[in-house]
Amino acid sequence: MKLVGYEAKAFSAWQETQSDFDIIGFATIARRAEIDQSKVRRAVRGLARKGLAKFYRTSWTDDGEPNGAGYGLTAEGRAMIDAAKS
Repeated sequence: MKLVGYEAKAFSAWQETQSDFDIIGFATIARRAEIDQSKVRRAVRGLARKGLAKFYRTSWTDDGEPNGAGYGLTAEGRAMIDAAKS
């Protein structure tokens, strides 16, 4: 699947995540992908339209505390990340 514009950079933010802990917010994506936060929203929503990411209303810390909304990878998105690591 071809990722255009900032989608590829935003997608790279999930490179080091584990499947059980891959819900991250826009600020984290911007920091990890080294792109301006104003570009993240459009890029991540593009990933969601392509079926690679999904919005979650709540994420959780390692201690089981609510941590706000974010986007996580779908099964297809996780497979793409795993294939890139190989």
